Amino acid sequence: MDIYYNNKTRILLILEILKDLSDDEHTVKADTIIKRIKDEGLKCDRKTLYDDIRSLSEAGFDIMHVTGSGYKLVSREFDEAEIKLLADAVLASKFISKKKTDKLIEKLRRLTSSYQASSLIRNIYSPDVKSPNEDILYSVDSLSRAINEGKMTEFEYLTWNTDKKLVPKGEKKRVLSPWTLIWADQNYYLLAFDDEAGKMKHFRVDKMRGVKILDQDRKGYDVYSGMDITQYVEKTFSMYGGEGEMISMEFPEDMIGIAIDRFGTDIAIIPGKNGKASVRTKCFVSNMFFGWVAGLGGDVKITAPASICNKYKDFLKKSYEN
Repeated sequence: MDIYYNNKTRILLILEILKDLSDDEHTVKADTIIKRIKDEGLKCDRKTLYDDIRSLSEAGFDIMHVTGSGYKLVSREFDEAEIKLLADAVLASKFISKKKTDKLIEKLRRLTSSYQASSLIRNIYSPDVKSPNEDILYSVDSLSRAINEGKMTEFEYLTWNTDKKLVPKGEKKRVLSPWTLIWADQNYYLLAFDDEAGKMKHFRVDKMRGVKILDQDRKGYDVYSGMDITQYVEKTFSMYGGEGEMISMEFPEDMIGIAIDRFGTDIAIIPGKNGKASVRTKCFVSNMFFGWVAGLGGDVKITAPASICNKYKDFLKKSYEN
């Protein structure tokens, strides 16, 4: 068959050219498109180009013709702001390795024009160290499939040594029943049932290696179905891990936003005197919580109950002694 009639190849090439060389602010001339097509070994003239662009428009692609300027692909799967947001998220995610970050950013570049791709990387700073585990995305995928299929998994769990290398933790691989993935503190965690221990445990996914889906059906349904996952996450992963307590705190009114950011909008706020406000909320009290309060300075106080106030005093005393 004459390559001239290879309509599918030519139409797809036209679409790729429009994606690469046009956007809301840039058009590409018909002569440029025809030349690019011919450079690929295909035949094309203006009438063929017009017919192909009409076919693409009828297929749902939003292609605009600007008189005297050329053509541009107006709408895409993601607009520029959305792609930049995704790029920022990838750059800031510490569980994604540097190598995988570069690959994902390059793929995101291909979703926009070459003009917009140059501005895709913004000056975003993340204090988090990137994970050295190159396989984490594949581990997440395998664990998700195991959860959906109700199967057990096997993996090698790693830990850091003094040489700053990830090495196996224990001599044998873990064989567990996965139930859910948890995203907390910039990390993926797997919540899985340990049949030998008879209880649920959580594991950092970026410290897993060689995740495999096994043929055995998973166990631990009774334990998992009886769990309050929201409470488990708050108690285990947030800085409020510990026992749930109803507490009262005093904040300067100009710092009340800090309380809302940490505890949410459901907290009770009672205006006080001298620019102070009382906050009443339930949180999980721990040393991490006390450290957060201490970091806010002397203007923020825990006022009730007395038992928590005394624990906070003991925490401050011990911190001072150390």
